[in-house]
Amino acid sequence: MASLLRSSARLASTRLRPSVAALSTQTRFVSTSPIDPSIGLTDEQKELQSLARAFADKEFAPNMQKWDEEQHFPADVLRKGAELGFGGLFVREDVGGSALGRLDTSVIIEALATGDVSTTAYITLHK
Repeated sequence: MASLLRSSARLASTRLRPSVAALSTQTRFVSTSPIDPSIGLTDEQKELQSLARAFADKEFAPNMQKWDEEQHFPADVLRKGAELGFGGLFVREDVGGSALGRLDTSVIIEALATGDVSTTAYITLHK
């Protein structure tokens, strides 16, 4: 019985070696440096990203858990965000929405979502 287990283990290890080797070859190409989320953005888009992230860090992130626990709707914070231009991102310009393109809008949404995803979803849809 012991010899059967040894031969099975030996067989299994020889079969696993190629996949382990392939795996280690694949991981060689993974970058270990952090990705800069601003690569490829215009200066204006970087400014929008920075403003949205700062707003999310200050207004959303510290309050998110409290809002969830108390089932609080942060209308005052949403108004502040709308005043900064984050409200109505998907609303047409002729009815009071933003005139931003899809990439600009995506940059803002991604930055706001670092603070609170559900509040971000609401603020971007409503003015």
